[in-house]
Amino acid sequence: MRWVGIGVVVAIVAGVVVTWVAPDFDEAQATTDRQTIDCLTTRLTHEDRAEIARFADKNDNDSLWRVYDRVFPDCAVRGDQRDRKAQLEAAAWRILSSDPDFMRMREANAALAAGGGTH
Repeated sequence: MRWVGIGVVVAIVAGVVVTWVAPDFDEAQATTDRQTIDCLTTRLTHEDRAEIARFADKNDNDSLWRVYDRVFPDCAVRGDQRDRKAQLEAAAWRILSSDPDFMRMREANAALAAGGGTH
């Protein structure tokens, strides 16, 4: 009976510790994810952005993600982010997609395509 009592106390203490630590872990993970997403967005060179714009306009998603894949190792803050790489890159893509300069780049690609691709 004594072991049951100790087991109950350990379970209660473990529950309190998990409840106390979990919010900090989630907050820390969210913070590092934001850092990684910001890096994925700002680390792209002008040429990277132009490539992504061309690939997006051609619906060449595999090539688009390869551009992010080149930058990801330099931007990942935590090892567990490799498991969520697709979600982090998709979040960076959404941010880039709403960037006014990037939208102008895509509009220029569309205008070139409509004009036959000549300057």
